[in-house]
Amino acid sequence: MARFSVGRGSAAFVFPLGLIITLAAVTLPPHSTLAQRQEVATAEDRPCTECCTSLLVGKEASVDGSTMTSHSCDSGTDRTWISLEPRKQHEPGSMAPLWYQPKRTTGPNDPDRVPVGEIPQVAETYKFMDAAYPVMNEHQLAIGETTTGGKRELRSTDGLIDAPELYRLVLERATNAREAIRVADELTREYGYNDWGECFTFADPEEVWFFEILGPGQGKIGAVWAAVRLPDDHIAVSANSHRILELDLGDPDHYMASENVHSLAEEMGWWDPESGDAFRFAYAYADRNSLYSRRREWRALSLLAPSLGLDPNSEIYPLSVKPDERVTVPDLLSIFRDYYVDT
Repeated sequence: MARFSVGRGSAAFVFPLGLIITLAAVTLPPHSTLAQRQEVATAEDRPCTECCTSLLVGKEASVDGSTMTSHSCDSGTDRTWISLEPRKQHEPGSMAPLWYQPKRTTGPNDPDRVPVGEIPQVAETYKFMDAAYPVMNEHQLAIGETTTGGKRELRSTDGLIDAPELYRLVLERATNAREAIRVADELTREYGYNDWGECFTFADPEEVWFFEILGPGQGKIGAVWAAVRLPDDHIAVSANSHRILELDLGDPDHYMASENVHSLAEEMGWWDPESGDAFRFAYAYADRNSLYSRRREWRALSLLAPSLGLDPNSEIYPLSVKPDERVTVPDLLSIFRDYYVDT
């Protein structure tokens, strides 16, 4: 377990210990081309929606006033090395390379990594901790993640940016959670998101945001996303299932979404505004069918707020709860280690 920049008014990232699930991997020849790798990815790629959990903690929900996020990634294919990337200055007009599946590289100088393209570089990029999913930058902006899948029709390989690369770009270019969401929106609108649905749990020293993003549809460039700011005294959990429901976009201090958040659902025939049914993000672009995801949500929220008496058989739980007691890092680790004992 590691925690960075701990203390009142800080953001923290928790590395939980956990089981490693070995996944079958397709072996590619050295120096294989991007086209070869995309062909294999198209045939074999299935989102792992049973492998990750993230807990997100507001500053008034922790014992010492820190915000926290976390990420367990039970994968046998992701990189196991960590690097601390320095702050860098860049010449005007320089370009930033984007990489294909950077989370599977074998080292900082992996000869088999494949570029997918490049985008204009910014004048300065911030220092950050890099890993399979980059962790945190010098401004105490931290990110956790779970793969949420979403409807298969939304997956587009036409964009340049996958989830780990979006992590990296955000940590290089943003100083807080709100700015991270803005950067993610600008980059995916211009260059396209090519991954499965993901939940990013953003934490900075003051705020925590629950951010869910999916592709724009096959053959398209862009993304569709929604974000909700947690109350400062709340804790949320993501467990490989979309959780955001109603959006009050008239309250931009607590809700944000992509410009196409309603129109794409209409275009795909997944929501009709004339029907009178409320728009619910998780049901428009995904589902709540996974019992394993729902049970993890129930267990985490029940351990945090047993006084709520949440039903383990429910389909929908509160996005976040106020814990019965303020939490510490060991409290979060105990939730990650939980195995439903006495349930």
